[in-house]
Amino acid sequence: MRMVKPHRSPKGLFDPYYVPERLLHRDRELGTINGVYRDSFEDEYGVNTLVHGISGVGMTVFSRYFLTKLIPEQFNSHTVYVDAKHKDTLEIISELNDKIHLETSKPITVAFDLDILWMQFKRTAASTDKRTVFVIDNIDETNEDVYSKLARLSKEIQASTIGVLNSHDYRLLTKLPATHMSYDFEIPLDTYTQSQLYDIVRMRVEDTFPHQLTEEIVRYITDLVVEFDASKPKTTVEALKALWPLASSGQEIDSDAVRSATMSITSFAHDNDYMDLIETISMNDYMTLLVLEAMSEHLMRYKTETYIDRQTLNELVEVKCEELGVRFARNDIERSLQTLIFQSIVFESGYSRNLLYVLAPPEIIYDAAIGLRRELARRK
Repeated sequence: MRMVKPHRSPKGLFDPYYVPERLLHRDRELGTINGVYRDSFEDEYGVNTLVHGISGVGMTVFSRYFLTKLIPEQFNSHTVYVDAKHKDTLEIISELNDKIHLETSKPITVAFDLDILWMQFKRTAASTDKRTVFVIDNIDETNEDVYSKLARLSKEIQASTIGVLNSHDYRLLTKLPATHMSYDFEIPLDTYTQSQLYDIVRMRVEDTFPHQLTEEIVRYITDLVVEFDASKPKTTVEALKALWPLASSGQEIDSDAVRSATMSITSFAHDNDYMDLIETISMNDYMTLLVLEAMSEHLMRYKTETYIDRQTLNELVEVKCEELGVRFARNDIERSLQTLIFQSIVFESGYSRNLLYVLAPPEIIYDAAIGLRRELARRK
């Protein structure tokens, strides 16, 4: 009998409303919103909460996790989620109206007039047999009035709202007196630390990929995201999306694949002409070129290794020095490395300073280093 691999779904990558089974590293914020909501539920009053953070940090996931996982477990409530992005007032009110009618199983009258829709919505929302939690995602200056109106209504009918918005819009909106009146609490979502982001990436990989990516590859993706894009899970998802077709067809994912998958987030680092940059920093500096050569040679030879550790690098450079009759000194290697790191040609991993990696394909770095080293040798 032929074994059939369990099918993994790429939902975590391609569904914008994907909610993981567990929401990692948001216990404090979930505890806050849970506490606020529990109090309002027990004492029968509506509460309005604003959830905000920088783009890509997981505000939609946070609000949807609370709405779809925690509320059904703990509270006997109706739940309504509306994504307001690129929608006008009529579309948002219409969607609110449709969804509250669906939740309450009440017949709906078709209407295209804003006032009639709002009256219909208000009547149905006020007469529900359960409390309702409304989430309006992607609030900005074009749709804040709808949120304010909903928030005021929720006070009257003992419903609750969660408004989800970018920190930039949050600063704009909270300066306005009307908006200030319309919410009771705010929950700012911070960016993740490196180790937290690693946990999240790892969980997404395990949720999504048909076979394991190696520890090194997951770590490499995370290092690139943290280095270049402020610890946002969204960027990780973009990188994993690019790797999905390779992984699902059974190809091995190596460091070259990761480099091309993350090209868009690290693009400014590729704008440098590596030849020029390496030439500038290695003017007559033979050791820096040897360090670069040894490092890129190693990464070219071992495609599945995304890092080289300092000890291995030292040993490789020592061998090169012996072959070329150059005096070997560890301090020189460290000095060269610091220059290369400062110039963003070599990077230290966030997990351990001992692990070093590059962004440019090692072949390009190797060709540049070896060409310049020969040029220096000729000049001498």
